[in-house]
Amino acid sequence: MSLNQITIAPIFPLWLVILLLTLGVAAAIFQYWLVRKRLGNKKALGLSFLRLAAISLLISFALNPSRVERREHEVSPAVAILVDTSSTMSLSGNSRSASRLDQAKSLLIGGPRPLLKSLSERFEVRLYGLGETLRPMKVEELTSLKAGGKKGDLTDALGKLAGKNSLAVVLSDGNIKWEGNNSRGLPIIAVPVGDSEGYKDILIKTVKAPALAFRGREVAVDVAVKGYGYSGLTLPVILKDGERLLTAKSVHLSESPGEGAVSLSFIPEEVGQRNLSVSIPGQFGESLASNNAVNLSLKVVRDKIRILMVSGSPSLNYRFLRTAFKNDPSIDLLSFVILRTPSNILNVPVQEQSLIPLPVETLFAKELKNFDLLIFDNFLPHPYLRPSDLENVREFVRGGGGFAMIGGPNFRGEGGYAGTPIEEILPIRWSGKEDYRRDSASRVRLSRAGKAHAATRLSGDEADNLSLWREMPLLDGINLLEPKSWGTVLLESTGGISRPILTVGSYGKGRVLVLATDYSWKWYMGMVAMGKGNWSYFRLAERMVRWVTKDPSLDPVQITLPEKVEEVGQDTEFRIKGGEEGRISLSVFNPDGLKIGSRLKPTGQVGEYVGSFLPVKGGTYRMRVETQTGYLEESMAIPGPMEDLDGAPDYEQLRTVSTTTGGKFLGRGDDLLREIESFAGRAQNRFLEERRLPVWAKLYIFIPILGILGMEWYLRRRWGLI
Repeated sequence: MSLNQITIAPIFPLWLVILLLTLGVAAAIFQYWLVRKRLGNKKALGLSFLRLAAISLLISFALNPSRVERREHEVSPAVAILVDTSSTMSLSGNSRSASRLDQAKSLLIGGPRPLLKSLSERFEVRLYGLGETLRPMKVEELTSLKAGGKKGDLTDALGKLAGKNSLAVVLSDGNIKWEGNNSRGLPIIAVPVGDSEGYKDILIKTVKAPALAFRGREVAVDVAVKGYGYSGLTLPVILKDGERLLTAKSVHLSESPGEGAVSLSFIPEEVGQRNLSVSIPGQFGESLASNNAVNLSLKVVRDKIRILMVSGSPSLNYRFLRTAFKNDPSIDLLSFVILRTPSNILNVPVQEQSLIPLPVETLFAKELKNFDLLIFDNFLPHPYLRPSDLENVREFVRGGGGFAMIGGPNFRGEGGYAGTPIEEILPIRWSGKEDYRRDSASRVRLSRAGKAHAATRLSGDEADNLSLWREMPLLDGINLLEPKSWGTVLLESTGGISRPILTVGSYGKGRVLVLATDYSWKWYMGMVAMGKGNWSYFRLAERMVRWVTKDPSLDPVQITLPEKVEEVGQDTEFRIKGGEEGRISLSVFNPDGLKIGSRLKPTGQVGEYVGSFLPVKGGTYRMRVETQTGYLEESMAIPGPMEDLDGAPDYEQLRTVSTTTGGKFLGRGDDLLREIESFAGRAQNRFLEERRLPVWAKLYIFIPILGILGMEWYLRRRWGLI
């Protein structure tokens, strides 16, 4: 349809145009009055009319007349087709397709009359992939499209499509993000894919566990299990620490779909980062197996360092060592002092004796595993401990416990610990028949290893630390020992033959420390007498305990894992302390043992760094930090994204989306092409095209003006006026 009209847009004010036109009329009348006597009324009137016509046409330029042409057009609606590409679309579709994504492709480009081709004949079709981001696609890309990644955000997609499209068609299994917002005004036709009735799967829906636990205290892990396609099924839910079974309980699914919950409790016995896993056995016919297990990290710490100390006799060494331990609020001390031996004869009935015998059976056969550190202080094992008890001590250390021996007259070789399991775990050996000397006072000095070792670092400044040890008072009694090849001497006596005073070593998973004197209390009293206070003695006791119990705060290289572990696909950071810039390296290995990319950058604090890596799948990742002094390895369990564990088609979500937006949910048997055409037809757009053509823009418009002016000139010349 075409509608034409003339409009004006004066280039001068309208009153000025009217004034000029009035003056033109007056000039024509004046000309008529001048020439009518010479030419007569008819000829004068003709010339005046020609003059008035020319003036009027020239003045009409100021009105700027234009011819407006209007034409109405019809525009085909734009239809946006969104194909869900999230990871669940890779699961099995209907019986005629390998996956849900294949089912969606078949609906669009399959059959004798492909849907995309039919829609393109009537509408403007725009194709998109709906994944973590909305990605425009060409039809040719559809055949090679792959499923993977997190759920698509349909709310965000509508924000990008609204105003540019009349209708959106979503082909999905319903596992999409939707906030229920209809502010965009774009109707959605939801086309479900997959088989909701035939879907079978057992999955761990949620796992709730604390990030921090205390050793020796019960920890509860709450697990929710969901099932599709199985009813009346009882399943074991298994909790493991690596390959070690911690506990297991059964959960019952009475209907399909159905849910069950169970709480798994255990008591952690070892400190450190524990990488746990919760799993359920796979069932026949399951569509998805990766959601049958979930990894989680649990950091186990000590609430207190529990020490069992057995002293062979009451002494100043015992008194001051006990004072140092009691001064540390993080230490829980249980001590026993031998006040009489079994050979002492008392003419008093047992029930009237206040002293009790050492509870050997309770301590060394039952409760030893509940302590972090066992100390024998000038203690002779015979006749109190049996060979089996000493064997238990060895196994305690082998399994990760700490063991310390304080010297004295009872710290013997022959007739004492020689030939027992204790001798095997000690980093020293007896040098001969003489095993204890008090004939001369001995001064101590730091060995080369002791200058850098955490246990003997009383001050952070190296020079101050050396000065402190040089000032330490002399020892009146020492044991005469020799270090084993795997023992590390930290303190040694001076003068003559150097004897190891403080020696450390490792046995199995545990650590061992030997202080070969019962006069270390002089380091307390002597420093106080010199006005230096007792802090250095307390510091030494504290650091010896923390080293032998493997407190991570003393490690030269420390890895601090984040309190909240990130999920797959999110950058994971952790802190590293120790090492010099340029002399520290980081390696990260994925659950398959393959090295992956990692980054290491300084924080600005001396010796502190931030390490990071990007996990691409769930599982246990291993971090290895290497420095000039050694290396440290730590592991972290990265859980997979919980939102992707449930792969069941969610048709109710699609119904909600279509209802909220004013669209439609297409079930089986619906004519997809007809429904889309029906909705798109309602959005048929029309627009009016308007064109403005200035009248004076055409050259032929000037011909009448030139003709009028030429006619007037010709008549004037003929009639003798020129």
